[in-house]
Amino acid sequence: MAAKNSISIPRITYLRVKNYRALHDLELEDLTPLTVLLGPNGSGKSTVFDVFAFLSECFGGGGLRKAWEKRNRLVELRTKGQTGPIEIELKYRPDAKSPMITYLLAIDEDKSGPVIVREEMKWKRSKSSGPVIFLNFSRGQGFIAKGANGTRQNLTDLEFLAGPDVLAVNALGQLKSYPHVVALRAFITGWYLSYLSVAGTQTSTEPGIQEHLSETGNNLPNVVHYLKEQHPAL
Repeated sequence: MAAKNSISIPRITYLRVKNYRALHDLELEDLTPLTVLLGPNGSGKSTVFDVFAFLSECFGGGGLRKAWEKRNRLVELRTKGQTGPIEIELKYRPDAKSPMITYLLAIDEDKSGPVIVREEMKWKRSKSSGPVIFLNFSRGQGFIAKGANGTRQNLTDLEFLAGPDVLAVNALGQLKSYPHVVALRAFITGWYLSYLSVAGTQTSTEPGIQEHLSETGNNLPNVVHYLKEQHPAL
């Protein structure tokens, strides 16, 4: 049963990660709204969640450099024994009626710090059409399409960012001229991890229903109350 006054939110359906810590070459297809990761200790389950945390921090106030330094730079971030950039690729739908959008981010490092060697957004407007790249940046410069259509005809002239470590989506996602980029930035900056513990769930919280878990999980009863009222079929 659909929730009352439900709001469409983006949904990730695909994740590919390369050279990120324990994830040398990971591909997760056909992701569902509820995805459970199972595996032995050291298999990379926690690292998958850190990928999402890393992206959220990159798009937050500290930017890429802060998230990079926090994880001890490339020497600790890149999979041991591997070469080449770290790559993270997402496929998601902004809502049920929108085409699938792909976001790709590839990061390497030079003497000055992290460098974005490739940042790309693309989509397929129909099954018969080929993918259209509407954002394409590398090392602080690139192109982006204006407006909601995201076509090659709307590409801007060469744009220059403040530096090679600046995410184009983070910078341009604050301008109304690029609605799809704005939406992606808002989506990613809204991510956070909830660490549930017995102690956390026993902490009292404000009464009433709440749709989302807090970072500590102390509002778990409120979320259960919400699900019971809004999704009784569950």
